[in-house]
This record gives sequence, C-alpha cells and structure tokens, in this order.
Amino acid sequence: METLFTLDIKDYDEDWPHSKRPSSRAIILFDSEGNQLDYSASTTFSPDDRIVLVHSTKFDYYKFPGGGIKDKEKNEDALVREVQEEVGLKVIPESITEYGVTKRLQCTKLFANTVFDQDSFYYFCKVECNENLDLLISPQNLDPYEAEAGFELSLVSIKDAIRANKLSLDEDYFSIVMIERDTRVLQKLAGLEPEPSRRFAKFIFDQSVKMNPGPWGQHSLLVAECAEKIAVQILRHNGELNEDGTIKENSSISPEKAYIMGLLHDVGRRYGVSGLKHVWDGYNYLNDMGYKDLAQICLTHSFQFPELSFYIGEKDVEAPQLEELKTLLHNAVYTDYDFLIQLLDATCSADGTKNMEARMNDVKRRYGSYPLVKWARNFELKTLFEQKMGLPLYDVI
Repeated sequence: METLFTLDIKDYDEDWPHSKRPSSRAIILFDSEGNQLDYSASTTFSPDDRIVLVHSTKFDYYKFPGGGIKDKEKNEDALVREVQEEVGLKVIPESITEYGVTKRLQCTKLFANTVFDQDSFYYFCKVECNENLDLLISPQNLDPYEAEAGFELSLVSIKDAIRANKLSLDEDYFSIVMIERDTRVLQKLAGLEPEPSRRFAKFIFDQSVKMNPGPWGQHSLLVAECAEKIAVQILRHNGELNEDGTIKENSSISPEKAYIMGLLHDVGRRYGVSGLKHVWDGYNYLNDMGYKDLAQICLTHSFQFPELSFYIGEKDVEAPQLEELKTLLHNAVYTDYDFLIQLLDATCSADGTKNMEARMNDVKRRYGSYPLVKWARNFELKTLFEQKMGLPLYDVI
C-alpha cells in the first residue's frame, strides 16, 4: 500500500525498542445529495463533500472510524469490526478499496524508553443504507476511553472537520499527533496542501525546547508573535478583515501561518548548539514530515540572499550537505513569508529586544562581522513591510 506520509516526532533515541500497533481506518464519503461516492486512490474530493467521522464531543475533534488490528486479524476484518464498534455502521466488505498508509512514531508514555510505532491503513468503503439512502445505524460498543471522549457518529463536510480539528481542545500528548494525522489525511483527500495546526506546531516546538533548552526558544516565540501581529496589520491595512475580525477568503497573508513559521524557523536547534547545521537539521526534520513550506523557512531565514557565503556563523556540515544546501537555496522561490521571518529573525532577540540595529550589532559582536549587503537588505525588508502595513514596524511589534 502507498505511504501517504510519515509523522515522526523524533523525541526518542535511535536504540529504543519499538511498540507496534497497526490500525485500519475507514474513509466513507457522501456527496451533498446523500449519495455514497465512488472512489479510487487517485481521486480528489471537494472540501464540501461529506464524510463519516467519529466526533469527540468532549474535545471537539474528528477522527476516522477505525482502530487497532488484533494479532493474526486481517486488516479488512479489523476495519469492519472497528467501524461497527465506533459508529454502529456495517461496512460492505466487497466495497473495501486501498487508499494508503500513514506512519507515526513518537515516544510512548506507556513504557519507559520505548517508541510508539503505528502504521495506519486507510481504506475507502461503503456502508449499508436503507432504500431511502439513510444510514443503518446500530448501537456503538465503545472502550472506556472512547466513551470518556464522547465518541459519536458524525456526517460532516471535509472542510468543517479540518477546521474543527485545528481548534480542538485536546492537549493530550498522544491525541495531538493522532488528530494531526487524521487532519493530514483529510487535507490530502481534498487536494489541500498540508498545513499543521497551531497546536501541533506548538507541540513540536515544546518538545524541541525540552530536548535543547536555550535562548533560541524565547527568540522563536517572539518572532512568532511579531509575525502574527504584522500579518494581522497587513490584512487590516488592505481591508481583508470582516467586521467581526474574521479573515476574508483568499486573503494575501495568513496570521496563523506566519505565527507557525516564526515558531518553527529555528526548530533545527532541537539537536543541540550548532551553526549552519541547525538550518540543515530543521529543513530535513520538517521536510521529512511533508511540511515543505515550513521546511523552506528553516532554510531561508538565515539567507536574505540565496548564497551560502552570507551565512553568519560556523558552517558545521559535511561537504555533501553543503552542496545540497547550495542547490536547495538556488531552487528556493522566496515568498512574503520568507521575507517576513528574515526580517524578524534580524529584529527579535531572545531577551525581548525588538530593535533591528541592536540585534544586528549583537550578532556582529558575537561573530565578529555582519556583511553590509545583508545589513542593507534587512532595512529594505523593514521598509517593504512598513509599506504593506501602513505603519512603522516598531509601532506594530
């Protein structure tokens, strides 16, 4: 089965044993008129199409019906059993069609120094309905934790499920990754680019700071907060906010995306104190999870110009990695998000200072130099965003 993506939190040591728990999960889709949809693994659906999901009424998130595959149980048999138990629907066995598998790895709290390693197999399928196309629903058979979470059958649009998941109240270490996984599958079904929720980004950030505490964490938080403020002001200046403060469709910039990019631009520092290596590590960490826009920010935040010679600090990577970084920079297409994080990376210090000259002089003092062309480019970026905001930078941040 095709691998859809991998969510590897990398919060464990490589020599830890793995606790494997594969699962089967059902994709049951309907159009707006209540007809069950035909599908194949290559099909892209409308965000308005409706999908059968499990709704946690306690934490307000949606997950695909399904669960763990028992020892010696076939994937398809587990799918039928779990769908009946969780949502009371009867899968039509001959309708089961492969979609893809997701991989999830993270430290488990159940056993000391152990990796939770789960392959989740997603299948398209249809369920039994009556002659009026109404779902035939039987009683659920929930585990205690499922009952505690308030699991209920829900027929919801893909876009509404994604929206709810991004705002879910569940802060459990395990649930955050599970919700992100199913949200990613929903995004893929609708042909949407994968974008992590704010909660999942904060989860990754918090785990990274625990691995390598240091001033980079406070610096990243400050960059994130300032990026969000600037994005909101750009929307306000452009008339892209509704009267109730919500963002109009097709807006020029997303405050949440700006915040997440600011928060994770230095995530490569999770592996320790380093120079250019943190750029390499951050890019690969997020790229491996499929977050390509975020990975690019890890790459470009240190390069106002796409040339390695402009890096300030130790070039502590091997020759092959240097060559790959050169290629990645050469091929990178910078957007306003790249420029915004570059500006704020050059403005926000870990101690809370939000003055660009002070920040650049501090870098110059610590590293012995600061290229004039890079210095000048930072002021160009400051002017660029002041024009976009219609206000001076320091009045906003």
